[in-house]
Amino acid sequence: MIKKRHPLSSKEQKEFLEILKDKLPSIYEKIDRRKVIEILEIKDGNKIYVQEEKAIAIVINEELIPPLRQELLESFPKVIIDMGAVPHIVNGADVMAPGIRSIHGNLNDVVVIVDEKYGKPIAIGKIIMSPMEVLEKRKGKAIKNLHHIGDHLWKLVQS
Repeated sequence: MIKKRHPLSSKEQKEFLEILKDKLPSIYEKIDRRKVIEILEIKDGNKIYVQEEKAIAIVINEELIPPLRQELLESFPKVIIDMGAVPHIVNGADVMAPGIRSIHGNLNDVVVIVDEKYGKPIAIGKIIMSPMEVLEKRKGKAIKNLHHIGDHLWKLVQS
């Protein structure tokens, strides 16, 4: 599964931190920027950035997203879904508008998908539909599922 693992050079780390600061500023603020960051290159072309054996960012299809770690997700916009949608989403399904109970925060590109019963993050997604469309239309795909509990990247991060 892991093709290559190595620490970033100081130049690579500096470049990565600039991208992290721009794309995921809340994670940038939470990590120790003086400590070494490693990269795990996965055979499918995706990448996981880790610091002190904990994932800090994931690149999926050239898109930088946060990992499913509760302490890193506090400031991200959240989409609360009904419990009936949970089994589908943790199996990789996209989020359909009828399953969305509420939206919290300003939606940009990346959102955290949270179950309504326990308030636990179950997936990271990319918004496809505007919040107004979701609330007005109540049908169709609203969020593309990029990373979810139980996927191969989640399993690598957990081990």
